[in-house]
Amino acid sequence: MFSSHQSLKRKTPCPGINREEFIEHLVEEYYTTTNVEAQEQVTANLANFAYDPINWEYLKKKEAAQLFLELLRSNNDRLKLHGIAGLSNISLDHEISLHLSNSVNFKIIQELLLNSQNTEILLNCCTIIYQLLNNQQGERGDILSRDTVKRIQHINSQYKNNKRLANISELLLLDFCRRYEFTEEPANSSFFKICLSTTPAAQQKPIKLVKIFSQQDLDNFSRLTGDPNPIHSNSIPEESRMVHGAFLNAIIAGLIGTHFPPGTIVLEQSFKFPKPCRINVECEFLIRTQNERKISTVTYECKQGDNVVFEGLAKLLISNNKLGK
Repeated sequence: MFSSHQSLKRKTPCPGINREEFIEHLVEEYYTTTNVEAQEQVTANLANFAYDPINWEYLKKKEAAQLFLELLRSNNDRLKLHGIAGLSNISLDHEISLHLSNSVNFKIIQELLLNSQNTEILLNCCTIIYQLLNNQQGERGDILSRDTVKRIQHINSQYKNNKRLANISELLLLDFCRRYEFTEEPANSSFFKICLSTTPAAQQKPIKLVKIFSQQDLDNFSRLTGDPNPIHSNSIPEESRMVHGAFLNAIIAGLIGTHFPPGTIVLEQSFKFPKPCRINVECEFLIRTQNERKISTVTYECKQGDNVVFEGLAKLLISNNKLGK
């Protein structure tokens, strides 16, 4: 999708096109022409250039990013669209991301989000907000103001038939607005405030289960899985017997299935077994949520006394229902 310097060199015919000079020419043409159609064509080209990271340094050097911001103040919807699309494309650049998270600059984007009815403009506004939050640029409370969250909620409910807009607004709500709630105060006032949960996901109470594995448990699991390994059987001394690693993972899967919303699925896992897990010894299973997003990360472990016998990490695709407790 993106170009490398080597591939550009191969694709560009001799004597070639100097991209930096061409971008500079486009910016100059926008400011010097009085023809609106020419301005629309120029800004569309600049927004397309912003799609490829190889052009970002040129665009910054020639102040095209600042031009994109200026376009958001235009009365011309096409110019607004080209401006917000260009910013959306280039907002993954760290320097630009910091620039956009500045309260003055972000206010321009926020005003466009609140006032525009153009679905493509709204899509790009939501994309920028998601990328700023995902890259942890700026204060979350400044970006997710009361009006911004309410607007995203409205977009999510109003544009269900627009899959792209519905998806990005839903991701924003699930990934970053889950712990925001609206409360009225005083009782007879329509004033709303946004309250952020005082308990981040990583600090919430872990899911806990205490279990003792018996030989009967191991025999049943061996029959179910067809695993005849004698280290799980009573053919060896009890102190040498080991609980199946897959059995430990199955317990974690059961906890996920019963404590997260119905329909939640495991996307990927990584785990290890630092110590053997013995039978007839108390095991403590713990699952901790690291973040509450559409795709959430959880860590888990199983301990016998002070020994960690099983630990890992999983990414879960959370269903649309509220997270279980």
